[in-house]
Amino acid sequence: MELDNIKIQQNYNKIFEDIKKYSPYPEKVKILFVSKYFDVEKHKAIIDMGYDYFGENRAQLYRDKLNEFSDEKYKNIKWDFIGRLQKNKIKYIINSVNLIHSIDSYELLEEINKKAIENNRVINGLIQINVSKEESKTGIYIEDFKKDSEKYFSMSNVKIEGFMTMAPYEASQQEINSYFLKMRELKEEYQKKYNYITELSMGMSNDYIEALKNGATIIRIGSKLFE
Repeated sequence: MELDNIKIQQNYNKIFEDIKKYSPYPEKVKILFVSKYFDVEKHKAIIDMGYDYFGENRAQLYRDKLNEFSDEKYKNIKWDFIGRLQKNKIKYIINSVNLIHSIDSYELLEEINKKAIENNRVINGLIQINVSKEESKTGIYIEDFKKDSEKYFSMSNVKIEGFMTMAPYEASQQEINSYFLKMRELKEEYQKKYNYITELSMGMSNDYIEALKNGATIIRIGSKLFE
């Protein structure tokens, strides 16, 4: 993939305009640049264009990239983890991750907390909700989360700041809107109990407008930036 600085900036600006047009609180929305497709050199080029907020989805590649971006000039780059996280891979991201979007079970949360204690860190995380109950996706069903929700907020070294979800790729616009509305309602319900819940990570290149309409605060954009 060739990088076209002008095209990327134009697409980024278009998404930024959509945020202002569709979000109920545009000042709270962040564009997460999904960077999993880039090797180190292309990633450096993107950073040189001025982008500083990235999402990686494989723990070992995340580790390898951060080893390449250890210079002082990269100290303000924020790295989120957005992919499925295996327990034995937590060690690769624990010392540098800004936000883990994909906490898809209580067992994984416990293990992240354990590693966070060992590394003297407080980790910010999101609970991944399988809002559509797709069998091919991980995540917690809303009703299962609500049954035992208190335990997810009881960790000493993991602060749950909100929720993440993905809508089915083939879903209709009406279905996507319905799923994202459920997520908005879930966030608003738990904000009343825990005032530090601020984030709702949902919406990708194909459905971010519906996500914005339903209060997403982080949209995860990859291919849309290169069209």
